[in-house]
Amino acid sequence: MTNVLSAHSATTKSSWIDRFWRLGEAGQTAEEAPRIRAIRMSIVGQNTPWMMAANIGNAALAALAFWGSPSSLAVNLICAMLITIAITTVLKWSKSRSRAPREQASERGTRKAVLHAAVLSGLWASLAIVAYADATETQRMVLIALTVGMAGGGGFALATVPPASVVFCGIVGLGAGVALGSNPSVVGFYLFSLYTIFAAIIVRSSLAVCDSLTEKARAKMAADEQRDVIGLLLNDFEQNTADWLWGADEHLRLERASSRFCEKLAAPDSLIVGKPIIDAIPFAMHFMTDIEQIEDRESFRRKLEAHQSFRDVDVCVEQGGELGIWSLTAKAIYDESGRFVGYRGVGRDVTANRQTRLRIEHMARHDPLTDVGNRVLLNEDLARAVSRLERFGDGFSLLLLDLDRFKQVNDNHGHAGGDELLREVAGLLQQLCSEGDTLARLGGDEFVIVHMSGEDPKSAGHLANRIIKRLGQPFHLRSGTAHIGVSIGLACAPVDGTDPDQLIRNADLALYRAKADGRNRFRYFDSSLDATARRRNLIEQELALAVSLGTLELYFQPLIDAQSHQVVCAEALLRWNHTRLGPISPGEFIPIAEETGLITSIGAWVLREACRVSSSWPDNIRVAVNLSSRQFLSPGLVPMVENAMKTNAMRPGRLELEVTESLLMNSTPAVEQTLKTLSKLGIRIALDDFGTGFSSLSYLRRFRFDKLKIDQSFISDMDTNEDGRAIVECVIRLAKDLRMSVAAEGVETQNQLTALRQLGCGEIQGYLVARPMSATAFATFLNAGDDGSERRYA
Repeated sequence: MTNVLSAHSATTKSSWIDRFWRLGEAGQTAEEAPRIRAIRMSIVGQNTPWMMAANIGNAALAALAFWGSPSSLAVNLICAMLITIAITTVLKWSKSRSRAPREQASERGTRKAVLHAAVLSGLWASLAIVAYADATETQRMVLIALTVGMAGGGGFALATVPPASVVFCGIVGLGAGVALGSNPSVVGFYLFSLYTIFAAIIVRSSLAVCDSLTEKARAKMAADEQRDVIGLLLNDFEQNTADWLWGADEHLRLERASSRFCEKLAAPDSLIVGKPIIDAIPFAMHFMTDIEQIEDRESFRRKLEAHQSFRDVDVCVEQGGELGIWSLTAKAIYDESGRFVGYRGVGRDVTANRQTRLRIEHMARHDPLTDVGNRVLLNEDLARAVSRLERFGDGFSLLLLDLDRFKQVNDNHGHAGGDELLREVAGLLQQLCSEGDTLARLGGDEFVIVHMSGEDPKSAGHLANRIIKRLGQPFHLRSGTAHIGVSIGLACAPVDGTDPDQLIRNADLALYRAKADGRNRFRYFDSSLDATARRRNLIEQELALAVSLGTLELYFQPLIDAQSHQVVCAEALLRWNHTRLGPISPGEFIPIAEETGLITSIGAWVLREACRVSSSWPDNIRVAVNLSSRQFLSPGLVPMVENAMKTNAMRPGRLELEVTESLLMNSTPAVEQTLKTLSKLGIRIALDDFGTGFSSLSYLRRFRFDKLKIDQSFISDMDTNEDGRAIVECVIRLAKDLRMSVAAEGVETQNQLTALRQLGCGEIQGYLVARPMSATAFATFLNAGDDGSERRYA
């Protein structure tokens, strides 16, 4: 048990001693303590000369004050020892000044400092003890002043080493206490109490100084570590990247140039450092083409002289006859007083990056097939043209081009041939355009040109004529020769507007007129086109409303038997009498219905209405309904026809559906199947307008028709044109041979009727028989022939 208590006591004692040696190091890590300790010891070293000078001066003063006193021998001996130790310490300090400061210090240094403090303080304590008892009042005052002064000076001089400070103040205080105790008095008690308080303040201040020093040391170590890391990173940066570092002084002279920068300049740093940076950079005399936002020599000089930080400033350089782009970034450096002291910057060669960016920007603004502009470039250049017009009055024209017969090229030469043709056309258009013009492809076979025509709108017409003439020549493709044309619509600013969208719209209207007038020509926009377009838009809107409200009307034009003159059929014809616009021709609103898709719903209504009205007619009279191509291709056609007949209890043979040859041009299996299905239902199929445009005898072999209708263009000149009469005769004979009935459209004279009857035509339709009439009028027309008398037509 005794051994255990002894061991515990020894351990506790060892712990207290260890904590004493580490006074002022609370919270420090094992790595921080040696480095901070070295800093604290260095501060004590800096104070050493002044501390030793104080010891020498005060020792000499003490010897002088006690000269001739009973204790002068002892005092002189102690003072001599203090002076000797002080001089020796200063000599050692002087020799150690040439050595580099230590980065770390062990506890051994702390112990040496404590030992040195103990020796000096012990001598000052001994001086107080041996001299105080026999001293006069004056000598005692000198002795007390020396004791307190040395305790304070030593304590503060050793403040960064708290163990030494505590030992110095403690031993000096102990000596003072012994001295005062040798001659007890109230004044002595007060003096010792004041000294104790003073010593406590010194010790506490010493610990506070250590804490503050620790924080500063930590901050300095962090800064040093960060500087080292930054240095390593910068070295790694210079070694492993293509960027370079540079620095300039307040006079804009290079004071630092990394090895990479020297390599880029192909010169050693000895020739670069000290040279004005504006002279070190090899600025190009002429810029690279197609590059924007590049600083020249003078603009970069002004940027440097502004003493402001800048980022990613591109300059054009020339080295070895080759142009390049350098990107420079710099931070302006100012001292504590706010004075500009230079730049620290980084640079890189961005020639390849800039060229890549230019390629990307080019792709974003150009058509990938033809490499001419796209809508993005068109919109940008149109906006610039409008801006020039507003600022300087520079007029311009817009040419909208649409290739004629391009679809046939795709059909005959394939899409590869079509693409080759578009590239050829784009190349020719670029050659024909002026330098300031913009050529863009809108898509498909449409191109647009922004032509800077100035004050002469005729200039755009001359350009259009050249384009039409050149594109009218054959194109020799890899797949063969192609023949096309071009239709062009022109809109001129400011006459036809200044808004880009309005100009494009007006050019499109002019292009529509050029196509309507026969293609392969150009037309200028005029106000009548705008009026036509507005009427077209109004009709489109009103037509949709008419379909929903059911304000359309069916008229019927009879077909008679050429021999008996009896009505055998009536063709259902759509009419529209608008409350404001008046009667609107089917030739005007039917194409609009086709383009907008309304024809499907209109056709369904016509079919249902025709079946409803004809259900009250005599059973031997058929009703003929025209089917548009869009309606015929609808998958719901057959069910709709069946439903219309069933609803009106109509015999299938009384319904006659008329189709045009254009439907059969691009025949598909679905078209053939629909025709077969309708025929199986017993519905008659008539081929309308036979002999126009795309007639081919192959249609008659592939598809089964019940009737051929001869177009009125062949009937109108039968009296004067023998070729027309021969064609009509051939068609009638062909129909008979194929067991089909035949009807003639547009019969207007008695001679035409007589000739058709002689040729054996089965049915007659035209103004000679009757004009289209309302359902009520047609019923009256039928009743007028119920008496069985032969109708007469004049």
